[in-house]
Amino acid sequence: MRIYRQTARPLDTLLGREERLVYTLCQQETSDVVLAHRSGLALDRLEEVLKTLQARGLVELLVSSEKTSGLKQAPAQTGALDQAKTRLVKVLQSSLGTQASRYVQEIEAAVSLAELEERALKQVLRLRLAVSQEAARTLEAEIRATFG
Repeated sequence: MRIYRQTARPLDTLLGREERLVYTLCQQETSDVVLAHRSGLALDRLEEVLKTLQARGLVELLVSSEKTSGLKQAPAQTGALDQAKTRLVKVLQSSLGTQASRYVQEIEAAVSLAELEERALKQVLRLRLAVSQEAARTLEAEIRATFG
């Protein structure tokens, strides 16, 4: 997982549609998986756009790692994290019944809201590809309601 955000450099160059979209989505710290989901771009195309934005000094890479469990969580975020986990777990359990346990473990392992959103989006993809389109739509709707 890689996390990006805009730099303080002013936007003084023209950007293409995809570049502007990704640049705008990077106003807050955002992972590459979330950027791909929100922009609708394939990961390989997203990487090209991010490299272009980095080369122009408009976006910076903050974290490049598969493990983010070393990041500390603010106490206020911990309550929000627990609430978000509970909401997503309830959706999975109501949609999948006994099959939910395989997906709940992934959700429960998240240690930050950003990681939770990323893990939940991965679960949507897994559900869509292997289990249930309806469960995937329900979980995706809850992710949108939770993370905006």
